[in-house]
Amino acid sequence: MSNFLKGLLFGVGIGLLIAPMRGEEMRNLLNERISELRGYLPENDQLDTYRQQVTGRVSQTASNLKDYASQAATTVKSTASNLSTIGQNAAAEVKSTGQDVANSTKNATNS
Repeated sequence: MSNFLKGLLFGVGIGLLIAPMRGEEMRNLLNERISELRGYLPENDQLDTYRQQVTGRVSQTASNLKDYASQAATTVKSTASNLSTIGQNAAAEVKSTGQDVANSTKNATNS
């Protein structure tokens, strides 16, 4: 961003120097414009403050995402365990029901 602003200022300066004006008028205009632009640019301390704020927010967001990912992983593991238990219980019940049906059929055929 700093390099962009420097390039922008350099380009504006070159454009003003090439413009058809007397040298003294051009220098006065250039000094006025530079003074105006300095008022728009944040100071280094402000840039450092902005950078620290952004860094803090990015770190906080990364920490939140890690927490959410950990919670999601725990939920998936718990759900998988529950599904496994349900599947095993269902298989045992199907096996038991199958044996009951086989026994009932065997008894019916023997009678």
